[in-house]
Amino acid sequence: MMRTTLLAAVATGALALAPVASAKPGKRSFERTYPYASALCAKNASGHTPKRLAASVNEVATACATLKTSFTNAQNTYTTTVAPLEAQAKATVAAAHSNCRKAPDRVACRTARHDARVTLKGLRRQVTTAGWAYHDSVDAARQAFWTTIRGLKGGSSLKPDAKVGPSPETTLPNV
Repeated sequence: MMRTTLLAAVATGALALAPVASAKPGKRSFERTYPYASALCAKNASGHTPKRLAASVNEVATACATLKTSFTNAQNTYTTTVAPLEAQAKATVAAAHSNCRKAPDRVACRTARHDARVTLKGLRRQVTTAGWAYHDSVDAARQAFWTTIRGLKGGSSLKPDAKVGPSPETTLPNV
């Protein structure tokens, strides 16, 4: 009986975590992007600041607020940069398909598809550049946070977050 209950609990937990594990990097939560920093911030917010940092509660709270704001700004900037590019890519593909349906011959269709591919290549470059900017911004925020925390009395012994993972992925359609 206990074995069945344990298996059911494990299966339920795995199902609950599946959407989080499959999330795209650009859609990652604050907690997944900065696991150690978010744990420290949560402890500080709940009044359970590590004893070594007990004298620096306000400084930790300020550093946490700055990190959260920087993370949110990076995500918003990426989203507002990429959303119009995705819309433009979809419109380009739709126009190419429409032109091919209306084309009087194969040459006109090939030309429309070639032009669409050239446009999509440029859009992909812009998405890649936005991903690099996102990654750089999130990583700079991580470094600034840990520089602040490690500068506090008792903060040098805390384990910092590793370098931020991959840049966000945005998939543009193909012709």
